[in-house]
Amino acid sequence: MADRLVMIIRHAEKPVPEQPERDVDELGQADEKSLTVRGWQRAGALAHLFVDPPPPLQVPVAIVASAPIKKDGSGTRSLRPTQTVAPLARRLQFVPDTTFSKGQEEQAGRAIILQNLSPVLVCWQHEAIPRLSAAIVASAAIAPTVWDDADYDSIWLLTFSEADLRWAFQSENQHLLAGGRP
Repeated sequence: MADRLVMIIRHAEKPVPEQPERDVDELGQADEKSLTVRGWQRAGALAHLFVDPPPPLQVPVAIVASAPIKKDGSGTRSLRPTQTVAPLARRLQFVPDTTFSKGQEEQAGRAIILQNLSPVLVCWQHEAIPRLSAAIVASAAIAPTVWDDADYDSIWLLTFSEADLRWAFQSENQHLLAGGRP
């Protein structure tokens, strides 16, 4: 059996109080739940990156994104995770799995593992990614416990080695937009 790979990204840019950039939907209309123009640029660049990725990244066979609204009607209402992966999903002709939303990291992590697909790309809200990662690997000791608020460039890689029967963590940088992390 081959190793398993789960690649996790944060949703693309959202407005921050000290910057004047507005959030807009895919039609350019103001929408406080959507990405900024820079976020849409990142979403497009991510589509290009994951169609022909450099190692250790791989072309995903499935995409998971945090849903804006949970099945019980609650949730963050943020469209950013689904908007971030929408260009890639269209390009790969996938429908992203949006079964779970922020606050359902345990359930989402279990579902990602039970689906037994690899490689999988996951897009989530940054403050919940450490909980999601811990749920995927069934340990809080593998991946970092915090995702930096200003970090839109990281890709967390969780790899399960069938030979060692262990999960490993590494972080890669997207290197997509000027002004990103070195």
